Amino acid sequence: MSYNLSYFLSIILSNKYPHLLFKRNWEISQKSQFLLGQCQAYIQAISNTPILPDQYRELLNVALVKGAQATTAIEGNTLTKKINQGHHVAPSKEYQEIEVKNILDAFNQLLGEVVIDDRSDLITPEVVKRFHLMVGKNLGKHLDAIPGKFRQDPRIVGTYSCPDYDDVPELVNQLCDWLLKEFHYPKGQDFHETVIQAI
Repeated sequence: MSYNLSYFLSIILSNKYPHLLFKRNWEISQKSQFLLGQCQAYIQAISNTPILPDQYRELLNVALVKGAQATTAIEGNTLTKKINQGHHVAPSKEYQEIEVKNILDAFNQLLGEVVIDDRSDLITPEVVKRFHLMVGKNLGKHLDAIPGKFRQDPRIVGTYSCPDYDDVPELVNQLCDWLLKEFHYPKGQDFHETVIQAI
């Protein structure tokens, strides 16, 4: 897509969705900057502390389970820890077991790519769809979406009408471009930018 067409689409979509501007609308207070500095110092100190391989694997597992619990809890699934420990669920909740295993697989994939392979891909629509495919694998009707694809139907969440499905690919593209520009990823990103980008 040429720059002029992309720019033209962004103007149209910003008029259509004035709440989705992909512009900085926050300030970091001095207190927050100080606290972020303390966090960075703690992380550096912990990162430089020698740790036995078994303890390292256990800490990675705890982080993985906590992340998966938070992710699956959004949809009301509270079974992450049990499933990670090898427990099976009743047939009526098998889809939740699949969901948790998919999330854990996706997190392990991300861990492998970023930590082990030291590869940090840009966040692109293709990366979003790749992880959506992993998370939605074998969920069938319980996902209410086509894994790895942007939605093709109108949605309402509570009282919020989601953007028109025809606009979703370009909005995701704008989001990914904004993340790259706003947070200087992957080159020159400060610690506080990393934290805010994650939020």
